[in-house]
Amino acid sequence: MNAVIAYMLADWYRPGVTLDFPKGGSGAIVETLVRAIRKYQGQVCLNAHVDEILVEDGKACGVKLNNGKVVRAKHAVVSNADPYVTQKLLSKADISNDMKEYMAKLTETDPTQDEKPSADFPAQWAVIKDWDLPEGVEAPRNIVLCSMPSLIDPTLAPAGKHVLHAYVPATEPYEWWAGMDRNSDEYKQKKDEAADFLWSAIEQYVPNARDRAVPGTVQIGTPLTHERFLRRTRGAYGPRVEAGKQTLPGHTTPLKGLLLTGDFTFPGIGVPATAASGAITANTLVSVPQHFKMLDQIRLPQK
Repeated sequence: MNAVIAYMLADWYRPGVTLDFPKGGSGAIVETLVRAIRKYQGQVCLNAHVDEILVEDGKACGVKLNNGKVVRAKHAVVSNADPYVTQKLLSKADISNDMKEYMAKLTETDPTQDEKPSADFPAQWAVIKDWDLPEGVEAPRNIVLCSMPSLIDPTLAPAGKHVLHAYVPATEPYEWWAGMDRNSDEYKQKKDEAADFLWSAIEQYVPNARDRAVPGTVQIGTPLTHERFLRRTRGAYGPRVEAGKQTLPGHTTPLKGLLLTGDFTFPGIGVPATAASGAITANTLVSVPQHFKMLDQIRLPQK
């Protein structure tokens, strides 16, 4: 990930740079993808988690949903779940030893009234509590990243209000939360402590932000929240890959008809990288003649 981080830092801090947010928020990205799928007669099934990947004659042939419905695959099954979840989905399937070894290898490691942003009131900022800790910025609860996209796109919040997002970038140990009862007082107290750390970072630029928040709009998530609602193993949002020691997996698997995509595959985490992994996976399913046919449809500018 060193190359990605180096690029991002260089791009963010060059003179005259602007920080872009998707117009309409991240929901606009989802709506665009849904429109594209439906445009080509595809279907989007909501509230229909996949419980099992079906395998017949050594090939992934479809999925079984949590409502009991079976969806048959015409070409292939593509899983954008992380490897740990994908492995569970294959737990009932009769797969080869090569596929078992492949999945085992993937899962062997744990996963105000301001109207425009300015230097004094940025749309995104980072707060680092202590630069001198042995772990640096990777120390637990030492860094918070905050963003206020409504400074760029006012439609994201009512007039006179803003929407804020703050999070710790993969520095909240899952072990702090593992096994906790989400309904217990202990969990609620720990959640309040985590929220206080985030609020303190937000209030670096938005004084008394927690007292000014609209009642009913504040949402605080923990690793258990991520794990439950987003089906992310250990609440993680991507793998930690050390340069020179590990590589991100590709998109094909030893199981015929099953491909992997998403942030646990090349080229990694983040919306652009995840979108690229989807494009790579789609291209893998398209033959060379089909590629040429699509290229013929592109209207190139005439000289």
